[in-house]
Amino acid sequence: MSLRPGPKFSEPHPESSLADERGSPNTGITGSLDGACTEEEQLLKNNLSKDTLEALSRAIVERRKEMLEFLERIVNIDSPTEDKTLCDRVGDILQEKAETLGMTCIRDPQTEFADNRVCRFVPEPRAETVPRILMIGHFDTVYAAGTTGERPFRVDGDIGYGPGALDMKGGLTVALFALQALREVYGEIPLATTFIFNGDEEIGSPCSRHVVIEEAARHDLVLVFEPGRPGPSVTRTRKGVGIFYLDVEGVEAHAGIEPEKGANSILEMAHKIVEISALNDAEVGTIVTAGVIEGGTKPYVVPGACRLSIDSRVPTIAEQERIVRGLEAITEKTWVPGTKSHLEGFFHRPPMEASAKSLEYIDLLQQVSREVGFPLGAASTGGASDANLTAAAGTPTIDGLGLHGGRAHSAEEFIEIPSITAKCEVLAGFLGSLAAGASQESDVG
Repeated sequence: MSLRPGPKFSEPHPESSLADERGSPNTGITGSLDGACTEEEQLLKNNLSKDTLEALSRAIVERRKEMLEFLERIVNIDSPTEDKTLCDRVGDILQEKAETLGMTCIRDPQTEFADNRVCRFVPEPRAETVPRILMIGHFDTVYAAGTTGERPFRVDGDIGYGPGALDMKGGLTVALFALQALREVYGEIPLATTFIFNGDEEIGSPCSRHVVIEEAARHDLVLVFEPGRPGPSVTRTRKGVGIFYLDVEGVEAHAGIEPEKGANSILEMAHKIVEISALNDAEVGTIVTAGVIEGGTKPYVVPGACRLSIDSRVPTIAEQERIVRGLEAITEKTWVPGTKSHLEGFFHRPPMEASAKSLEYIDLLQQVSREVGFPLGAASTGGASDANLTAAAGTPTIDGLGLHGGRAHSAEEFIEIPSITAKCEVLAGFLGSLAAGASQESDVG
């Protein structure tokens, strides 16, 4: 058996050209998952003045038309993950916008996918008590080249349609214009901020994950701009995702003349599938799916080979470890004599678990959201993102800060237009509150 282990998410990538000496990984402490801190936990208090919050909101509302135009521009450029040239066109636009905000950008060249862009701004002097912020957004989409020619961005009332508008070019727009509003009100981005733009997230971030993990270890809070959850809500936790391949080798034989000389690989796999399905645990939210099975050659030949593809979604590291142990045990067990089994695969996205510090930051974000009139909840989802990587690296992480809408990855993908300014106001106010020195209260009523 050569079950491939998952990566160690706190280790730096040895070949990164983006490393610096600005810190080591933060350690997250698993906290409650009810969307709010308990009375015993310390909460952050919003110290942003009402006048500053109103100034940020005005700056955003005044640029509503510009935000829509920017979103339309990047949506109408196809950026399928596999097309480096098209993806880099969108990456160039995002980098250019970041540079107009005073950020310094480093380009991490790639050969197969779009170049990663890492853009930074550090105010001088930087207050040590103000958290260092890492923002992450991907600009690749699942849509093939030519899609926007058939379905360009359009607005119908309060709904906008377009490939990738929700996932996640809308989130990129929110993040960039929130930073612009902060710059207009404060004169510069008021806290140390790094923005990673990557172009391979839709296929698991194979060439950008090392940058994501390394930068997460150097920051105090990670903000990810995947679509917001229904409610509306931000994303508090995400399930880890593992893909595995189980191969069974049998012995072929004539099915009618001497079947006893064969070893039926499909029959062996059938026994294993029953055991694999038993690993599901609906109560805790663990899902294991026997998704694709291939085997045999002819109906009159005892099948000598069979392959099963398995998808697993887990809410915690403990469940991830249980599933790996379970699959290993099933692989080693034999029901049909003469068959041999081999398992490969790993969890390429570890679960995003909420730390106590993440919940504190979410609570502060929710305070600001209520003040701007767009109250946000905190939800969980079975889908994965780069937030899984940063949370596993030990850095407090909030996801789902992008737009609200629905039908992502389909021809009906849409955004709710009012959420553009609303989420932008929440984000700008939240960052402004952190820059103002959000304080802790130990006596929470």
